[in-house]
Amino acid sequence: MFSTGHHRILSVLSRSGPQSRTDLARILNLSKASVTALVRELIERNILDERERVFGFGRPAVMLGLRRDAASFIGISLQSDPVHIVLTDPHGRTHVHKTMPLVTDVEACLEAMVGAVRAVAAEAPEGVGALAGIGIVIAGIVSSDSHVCRISATLGWKDVDIGQRLSALTGLPVFVENDANALIIGEQLFGESGDLPDFSLVFVSEGIGGAHIIGGRLHRGRHGGAGEISHSPIAIDGNALPCRCGNRGCLETLAALPAILGAARRNGLPGDIATIKALAADGQPEALSILHQAGTALGIALSQIIQFIDPARIIIRLDPDLLKSVFARALRQSVEAHVLRRESYETDLVLTALHPRDFATGASSLAAQHFLFGNTSL
Repeated sequence: MFSTGHHRILSVLSRSGPQSRTDLARILNLSKASVTALVRELIERNILDERERVFGFGRPAVMLGLRRDAASFIGISLQSDPVHIVLTDPHGRTHVHKTMPLVTDVEACLEAMVGAVRAVAAEAPEGVGALAGIGIVIAGIVSSDSHVCRISATLGWKDVDIGQRLSALTGLPVFVENDANALIIGEQLFGESGDLPDFSLVFVSEGIGGAHIIGGRLHRGRHGGAGEISHSPIAIDGNALPCRCGNRGCLETLAALPAILGAARRNGLPGDIATIKALAADGQPEALSILHQAGTALGIALSQIIQFIDPARIIIRLDPDLLKSVFARALRQSVEAHVLRRESYETDLVLTALHPRDFATGASSLAAQHFLFGNTSL
């Protein structure tokens, strides 16, 4: 087991890259002797290695870095069908990727995941470290101890201790998280926003998810549902569409992919995003209207996040066909129109592509987070 001191050193090296012992002592406010002892133990355990020497005044500084073969992690996304499974290293790089059909029966799902873990581990390339943990992503609400799926409409699960059960079957620590939280943890560990103490992430796929890093930590809320914007009411007129949650006018009914495709079919258009985008680019009125309405609805929801939380950045993960489209332009225009004017600062909106495998890599980051930071979170 790592001590708090070990985890603090791993935290710095994971976020900032190679550092000297002197730099680590300064950053962590520890004595040089303490850092030297902790580093020695991590080197002996094949977690760190010594790299290039940096010459300056006095004795050359030896840089320390996190070894690629220090450990590996498996991520499993039960967020959609098919299930994606990846194996990653401590730097977030993917070395193995597989898919399998989604099985919602709990016992059958456990059996399938055990088989998937074995298959992915068997294909690990030479030089990848031993498995240190497994992460599972679901669309739903997860307990604060990251073991129990409290409720998932997608899977039809309620109070399923999937984490402890899979851990017992594999002999590895297992961590469970909802889809948006896993994506933002992956971004904080390995993305370009990791140094920001306050940022948010929203994704648009079959549903819409949101998550927030506040003060450097994932904000879960009292019951684990913080960031859930999919069922925020956006449309409140008499034409508001019914939502699967039982209410009307939720953001999901306007801006999620099924909502966009459903609107296209009702208007006699092909039911795929790429064609709708192409038609809108050619000026087809219905396609333009559908994408503009969806982007505007999401922009209203994002403006509420900005007003309530004031993040430095919001990362919006979208289907690749929605990037550089009417949807994206309407989203930005809507945020600009609905956010209170602030002359000295503004929230940075970053639109990037979302691929199904990304949820699995987010899942693997859950295990990597525990390996690097222990129970202290980020």
